[in-house]
Amino acid sequence: MRQLEWDAGRRLTEREELLFPQQARGDGVDAFMICSSLGEPLRVALIEATANPVSAAISDALKRTHSRVFHLAALAGRKDGSFAPVQVEALRAFRPEYIVLSLDHNQPAVLARQLVIARQLGSTESVGEAVVIGEAPTVNQAVNSFGSRTKVRVVAPSTSTPVRIAAEIEQELSDLYRASLDTHDFAAIARDAPDGVVIRAQAVDLVNRFIARAFDRRVITIACDDGSHVHWADANQGLFSSLQHLDLGVGISGLTSHEVADAARWLPFATTDEELMTWVLNRAARPWTVPTDTRDLRIEQAMARQIARRALAEVARNQPLALAKTDLVIGGQAFARWNQPGSAALALLDSVDVVPDQGVIDLALDQDGLMAIAGTVGLKHPDLASELFEYDGLTHLGSAVVIGGQTHEGDRACRGEIQYDSGETTAFSVGSGSIEVLPLRPGETASLILRPERRYSVGGYPSGKPVTLSDDRRIIGGAVGVIVDARGRALGAGQTPQRHAKVKQWIDAVNGVVASSVRRTA
Repeated sequence: MRQLEWDAGRRLTEREELLFPQQARGDGVDAFMICSSLGEPLRVALIEATANPVSAAISDALKRTHSRVFHLAALAGRKDGSFAPVQVEALRAFRPEYIVLSLDHNQPAVLARQLVIARQLGSTESVGEAVVIGEAPTVNQAVNSFGSRTKVRVVAPSTSTPVRIAAEIEQELSDLYRASLDTHDFAAIARDAPDGVVIRAQAVDLVNRFIARAFDRRVITIACDDGSHVHWADANQGLFSSLQHLDLGVGISGLTSHEVADAARWLPFATTDEELMTWVLNRAARPWTVPTDTRDLRIEQAMARQIARRALAEVARNQPLALAKTDLVIGGQAFARWNQPGSAALALLDSVDVVPDQGVIDLALDQDGLMAIAGTVGLKHPDLASELFEYDGLTHLGSAVVIGGQTHEGDRACRGEIQYDSGETTAFSVGSGSIEVLPLRPGETASLILRPERRYSVGGYPSGKPVTLSDDRRIIGGAVGVIVDARGRALGAGQTPQRHAKVKQWIDAVNGVVASSVRRTA
């Protein structure tokens, strides 16, 4: 509060209490709201048989909660008699607090495995609540497996729907998480916040959906600074994936050894697996470290790509066409803190790694974390939140035009002209495997005429088909300009000297180290 008072230049407290309401002189506040991912995520075990609509709906719902999930499938046809003990051992080490047991009545062998696991877990002290999904009389055996300390709720699929069952579990977990924050020290901080804590990922998701509806966009937002969460929405629907123990701070240790080693493909220099693993361990031990040299900064940017790509894979699994239909990608504060708009734009493009259907993706940053703030405020004051975000929202980096197709390195992939509002027209061309940045200032728009070569295409258009982006499809300028990306997809490749040299060329191009071949006279 003292820091906020200093930053705002006004008093917010009086006699160690918040000053309500705001005074005529400008001191005080009208409301106090908290948005955070404070507290440990709940540990949830989902025990199912084969894939079914109920389990699928629950699995999706769990991604929207502040929880870690141990997903166990008791598959049929296994001959290994040690299956149940081995799985129970892993579950015991996980120490679940909440269990979802979805019974399979049609496969006796699978059901028997599930009941064995339930009996073995029944005496686990960490389990506070359980939901058993099934029909009588089998469901009674599962209920009796849990001890008296566990609160068990039974749900019959015949009397409900998968969506409703999942929604009830999601609400229960939300209530449990908030209850876990009800400690004496936290209560002293939050006593003036009548609505308790708003989870950051949920607040960001509200704004992501708002942008999609209000501006008829197909939006992806990527955040990896307080846990990782990725959001996708269009005008009619939305979803998000939350990885609470994976981010660029302490949670960076959540990357697998393969993911850490694989980050080398995004680096403009040679390195070793040992160096990258040491870097990750140092970051986990000193999570607030700010990179002080270029090498550290490039490694952090590479790790950000790895984290974002894992989270985006969850979105792609649930909505296979979502990435290709996206026309706006927003990066969170982790991308903004590099103070390199070009590097941030390149990291966002590499994370999404798709040829968009319409050929163009707009890139932006949530520079000051206003999406979480606006989402939190919007729960009580939607008009104020809308005004806040509209006037102080995103930092636009520019538009990226993605050219699909690939032949020999250096072959011309596309040529075209950019027509500025001033009437000036400038020609350009871009080679296969390269990036060209066209100058276009923030707030400016321009028309773009693209003529891809025979084996190349603009987005999802046919190969060789010219495309004109004008009128309501005019491209938008930004801190970087217009990126014409002819690198081909997928971008992942091995660690070779040639690869490192290409990555350096891409980074230099977007950061203006190498001057664009396009020159403006005005």
